[in-house]
Amino acid sequence: MYLHQKLKYNYKHLKNGDEVYNSLLKARGASYIGFDTETTGLNIITDKPFLLSYGWENNGEKYVYTVDYTEDVGKVFVDFVTKYYIPLFAHNAKYDYHMFQNGGSPIYDNTTIYDSITVARLTENADERISMSLESLGTRYVDEESKFAGHIIKDIIRKIDDRNRTRLKEILIEKFPDDGFSVITKQGKIKYTSKLTELIDNYEKTRTPWVNDDNPYFQVIDNNFKRATYEDVYKEQPDLMRNYAADDIVIMLEYLKKALPVLEHVDENFTILKREGELIKAVAFMENTGFKVDINYILESRKKVVAYRELLYLELYIYTGTQFSVAQHNTIKKLFLEKYGIQMEKADEKALKYVIENVKDETIINVCKNIMELRTLDKWLSTYIDGKLKSIVNGRIYTDINNSGAVSGRVSCDMQQQPKEGLFDRDGNELFHPRRAFICDDGYKLFFIDESQMELRIQAQYTILHSSEPDMSLCRAYMPYKCYNDVSTVFDYNNPEHIKNFRDKKWYELGTGKEWEPTDLHSETTRHAFPDIDPSSPEFKKKRKLGKRCNFLKVYQGGVQALKESLGVSDEVAQALDSAFYKAFPRIKDYQEWVTKQLSLYGYAENLYGRRYYMEDSRQFYKGCNYLIQGTCADMVKTFEIKIWKFIKENNLKTKMVLPIHDRQNCRV
Repeated sequence: MYLHQKLKYNYKHLKNGDEVYNSLLKARGASYIGFDTETTGLNIITDKPFLLSYGWENNGEKYVYTVDYTEDVGKVFVDFVTKYYIPLFAHNAKYDYHMFQNGGSPIYDNTTIYDSITVARLTENADERISMSLESLGTRYVDEESKFAGHIIKDIIRKIDDRNRTRLKEILIEKFPDDGFSVITKQGKIKYTSKLTELIDNYEKTRTPWVNDDNPYFQVIDNNFKRATYEDVYKEQPDLMRNYAADDIVIMLEYLKKALPVLEHVDENFTILKREGELIKAVAFMENTGFKVDINYILESRKKVVAYRELLYLELYIYTGTQFSVAQHNTIKKLFLEKYGIQMEKADEKALKYVIENVKDETIINVCKNIMELRTLDKWLSTYIDGKLKSIVNGRIYTDINNSGAVSGRVSCDMQQQPKEGLFDRDGNELFHPRRAFICDDGYKLFFIDESQMELRIQAQYTILHSSEPDMSLCRAYMPYKCYNDVSTVFDYNNPEHIKNFRDKKWYELGTGKEWEPTDLHSETTRHAFPDIDPSSPEFKKKRKLGKRCNFLKVYQGGVQALKESLGVSDEVAQALDSAFYKAFPRIKDYQEWVTKQLSLYGYAENLYGRRYYMEDSRQFYKGCNYLIQGTCADMVKTFEIKIWKFIKENNLKTKMVLPIHDRQNCRV
């Protein structure tokens, strides 16, 4: 039994836009409508919707509908909900927003749209990590068997894939009859060889656009094989897909019926929900812009990386007399034991570094370094070169920005983890730099809006709000705290005019009369961690890099072990940095104690934008300190994303936002 039947929803599959309009007449007065699209795939640029489902509850009656998606159907739906001011909810709403646009009936800027994932993120405990998928929420809050049809659909997709592979094998044998892809058995039947199976497996693992386009086998596979999609299932079993789509709406509506009353208590006036709803359109605007890619540069860089990798593998063979892949950890452990007498529990980077530090044999050291370098090359090749080539559509890479992926509210993105530095060979020659792969469109420039030291500024603000007195060193990095100006006015951080105009005058320290100079936060930590090093020396400058990284790690609530592992330092140095941080900025402990007290007394702590983090496990309370800072920064960035988007739209500018990176906004103008 489908869930819509079990929960007594009125369900019908509609035929056209007129029937959609007539069905929606019953929704006037509804608090909201849930909607979803079933699509040809998951690419926000190339895929399109083929089925629309929607539903609501009104005056005790519950309705859910499905209809084949057409441009007319989409337009009727959007026009109606916009005209009657009915909010829309979808699970991963930004994706459905893209699909309506791809289907020819874009959702309007004045249409109200929210994401049920946002509701889940705001109402779940911050110390209880659960999946935000609709299936998971449905199983937890609606019905344990709520997604049984999903398993059936996955089985059908596997069967279609198997059928498509069988047909592909027949085509390959037909196209290349003399290439050993089949043999004739004694019974006169055709039997596929392992060579054919390996070819198809190799295609799925290594097919990369522009790299192996000239492979004749791959060309045939390109033209005759694609993985099955929900649309393929719909063509074979339309009733199954329609009922599955209807149940998705039912799950969301039943979940929202329970979650929204909770949200009303934890998100006053639905402030966060509304902001995240506006953000859907601003972020979709960014995702649709994408980055132009220098394909020729990536391909030339790939040749360099592959050639250098082959050279290192040759060198590794000369050292060991054995051919193996650096991904074969068991083979490497066996090699070290049998050839060098070294027992290794693992063959990871940590183990290889340990061997380097504890042996004197140059050959063994070189083998370890070679393996580590080859693994780096493999990662860069698969992730930053081939991975990007596979992502290119029409000469661009389109980003996937997740606004609700982190508990804190921090934005994540598949383009966020690009290395800052390039990849070099041992002689210092640049093999590839990810940032050179992205170029501006003709007539445009790329610029960045950056909030310098955003997390530390928020940490300073929290010491102002929740300490016996603000942290002197931390606040003086950003404002003339405990200073007076040339007309003897004492700086007041509670006075908006002082905050706004403090840079217009000279400020002098109370007590000493010395001119105020902003604190160098990273030097402060470094000075306390390494008191014997001259602050004017080149050595101190090198150590300052550790101080800087320590400051950000500590704001993110990293402990001594995190400092040791992230910075690659000894226990002694990690401990010294940890202690130095609190010596340099002692009032941060007041803030951390305040967070713990808030969580203990009220069960939640609230960031500066009203986002609450509910926690029950006292062992996890330390994370709350990080959530408040990260979340405040995230909500600040999100607020300005929306403002920039609206400004661009209202003034009909050619400027495009392209990517948010934590505390930075990238724009193309």
